[in-house]
Amino acid sequence: LDSVFSQTVGAFEVVVVDDGSADDSVKVARTYGRGVRVIEQSRSGSASARNLGITATSGDLIAFLDADDLWTPDKTRLQLELLSKRPDVGMVFSDGVAFDEKGDRAGTYFDEKGFGGICRTSSIFLHDMIMTPTVILRRACLATIGLFDEGLKIGQDSDLWFRLALRYPFDVVNRALIRRRLHGGNITRNHRLVAQCATEIWGRHLPACAEAEPEMRKRMEAYYTRIRWNHHFQEGCALLHEGRAGEARRHLGQAVRLDPLQPRPWVFYATSWLPRRGLVRNAG
Repeated sequence: LDSVFSQTVGAFEVVVVDDGSADDSVKVARTYGRGVRVIEQSRSGSASARNLGITATSGDLIAFLDADDLWTPDKTRLQLELLSKRPDVGMVFSDGVAFDEKGDRAGTYFDEKGFGGICRTSSIFLHDMIMTPTVILRRACLATIGLFDEGLKIGQDSDLWFRLALRYPFDVVNRALIRRRLHGGNITRNHRLVAQCATEIWGRHLPACAEAEPEMRKRMEAYYTRIRWNHHFQEGCALLHEGRAGEARRHLGQAVRLDPLQPRPWVFYATSWLPRRGLVRNAG
């Protein structure tokens, strides 16, 4: 919140949605007084919390900030300038840097994702470069495309960016305007769940993305094959670790069929036939 109130432009409507936290988040938020409206709900997930915040506000523009992250002081000013120059765009976003208890990480998020600044739907498909705390979007777009999908466990933000980009132009401020905190509790560290949801979300939007950019179809299809491979590999390894060898073999076999030249699925598939005691020792 300090980073919000440190913006070089003002006039914010600030709503904090507490999604059943067990710490002092509500108490701290209330210390900001009338400048912050606090809404509490039982734990329902990030999509529900964001949707509640959206419906509780009335401004034409909507921005997001997770409890872990920080805006730089000029974030809002630079993005508002771009929105003013581009009244046709439905959303603007920016780059960011990561930090942890040891300090700032080297490079930026765009560096990590290989994003070069071209804002097309295929860019989202191939690079997944939009971080939620960097976004400012127009409320009017949500009336057309809908809110965050609360049926998704994670990745609801990527799903919304796909839906928005398929209907409206979008643009970027190619500067690091947020600092994202990394720690062991980040939900996106759950590689099994990330792989499962990526397969669902990217598969959901592949037909429309390919129709919008037919010249990029083959690249997107090839990338989606990699996403599917990762899902089956992650799921197979997790099931093997849980001792569910038969189910693990089905997923590892799918990974082998998708990319026979990758050695790891072959190794874990062979391991799945070992006796339980040896299996656990090798999988661990």
